[in-house]
Amino acid sequence: MQQERNYKEERTDLIIGIITVLIVLSLFVWLCASIGRNARNYNAMNNVGEISAIGETRRGSEQTFTYDPQQTDIIDGAVVYWTVNGERVYEGAYTSGEPVTLNYTPTETGKLEIVAKVGKYKQVTTVDVLKPRLTITAPNVTLTYGEELPMLNYTVDGFVEGEDVSDFCYDGKCVHDCDKMDVGVYELKFDSECSYRDYETEYVYGKLTILPKQLGVTNHFSKLYDATNTIDKPQFQLEGIVEGDEVCANCDTLYFDNKNVGNNKMIMLANVCLEGADAHNYVLPDFICGSITPRAIKLVGLTVKNKVYDGTTKAEINKMGTLSGVVEGDSVAIGNINVTFEDANVGEQKIATNSITLIGADKDNYTVVEIENPVATISDKASFWDRLLDREPIAQGAM
Repeated sequence: MQQERNYKEERTDLIIGIITVLIVLSLFVWLCASIGRNARNYNAMNNVGEISAIGETRRGSEQTFTYDPQQTDIIDGAVVYWTVNGERVYEGAYTSGEPVTLNYTPTETGKLEIVAKVGKYKQVTTVDVLKPRLTITAPNVTLTYGEELPMLNYTVDGFVEGEDVSDFCYDGKCVHDCDKMDVGVYELKFDSECSYRDYETEYVYGKLTILPKQLGVTNHFSKLYDATNTIDKPQFQLEGIVEGDEVCANCDTLYFDNKNVGNNKMIMLANVCLEGADAHNYVLPDFICGSITPRAIKLVGLTVKNKVYDGTTKAEINKMGTLSGVVEGDSVAIGNINVTFEDANVGEQKIATNSITLIGADKDNYTVVEIENPVATISDKASFWDRLLDREPIAQGAM
């Protein structure tokens, strides 16, 4: 009997143990499911949307962080707050349909934990705060060859507010032969690297551009009109050459803009070459001014008719004569000549040439400077026909 009783007790304990295990397992499964549901709900509320920022985040520079949960169940006026490394830095109210933003200026480098919460939704992100950046910029300078190089002042941008330094790193001195630099483009670098607090340093090199120097031509080129626009074998006198430089100008022929007479006429210098060891540092102007003077010609063969005394110096041309000294091929001729007797009295008189008018396409390139002055006679007797008709000469104005 005792043995049977022990068997029954053992079986009862086994059943109770199995039931207990089943109950514990059931509770465990239920608890795990509950924790999973809560975790999913938690994640659903705490991993909504994204916190974004534009560009790098640096110490001392304001950064804008933007969070948009994009949930339709957030009501207007819901509480909005931002925390940075556990410290609440902003609290406000939500406006439906609009993202929330935080303007924040980090004061230290390192990592920032940014938390944005809108109603029951929030998001967390970690941001690396970088060192502030200094940009040191060398100038761009343009000079003409021979000019003295000025002090090269650089600029520095990027200081955090309240931080500054008056002079460091680059002393602005030219590292080239500053007294004489040939024409060209040179890179302006910095003499040494710069280190200042926790800043990153960026260098922007500059350019020094040396332009050619324009020389002056002191000659006044002039020529006598010869129906050409050239000056052969010109000799140049230059001004503006830097002391000690070797440079000269050469060409076989200079050209006026045209062949005609005139002052301040354009002479092209396009075909003039600068030569010498330093010629590459200079240029000539595009043109200079010169002059072409009129060509002197003579009037030969002019004759005047004799006349009977009439009390005047009026004279009548018999032959116009010809022009001597005109360049072959030019178009110029006598248009009109005004002549008079030098004296109105009877006798052989000299003829005065008061004016000569030239005509033709090239008339302005000539001037008549010499005239073979003819002579003619004023007679007190009638001509053969007067005598034949028994007429006497009548003085002008006689009654």
